[in-house]
Amino acid sequence: MFITHHYTILFDHEKGLYVVKNRQVPICPDCRAILSGYDSRRRRVIEGDGTVSVYLLRRLKCSPCGRLHLEVPDFIAPAKHYSADIIKQARAGDSETCPADDSTIRRWRKGK
Repeated sequence: MFITHHYTILFDHEKGLYVVKNRQVPICPDCRAILSGYDSRRRRVIEGDGTVSVYLLRRLKCSPCGRLHLEVPDFIAPAKHYSADIIKQARAGDSETCPADDSTIRRWRKGK
């Protein structure tokens, strides 16, 4: 997995999801080779107002080292269901508008 910071988001009305397009050449974080497209996967993200958005993320393959990498935009927290901004706000103490349960917010504050 690698996090991209320069991307465009388009809404695909036919599929009912957002498509993330990286604006930079993807580079393997392990061996620094250029990655090529492999396939894609859907990722659900819970936004600040509690709505669930679905994003189509690319999986990329590195030919030299053979690893697969998921291209994740910086507003999606790796391995979390909530957006990165929601988690950041909850860790900072602003959990009044957070749609997550109190136990989830406590876990985020502990760093898990």
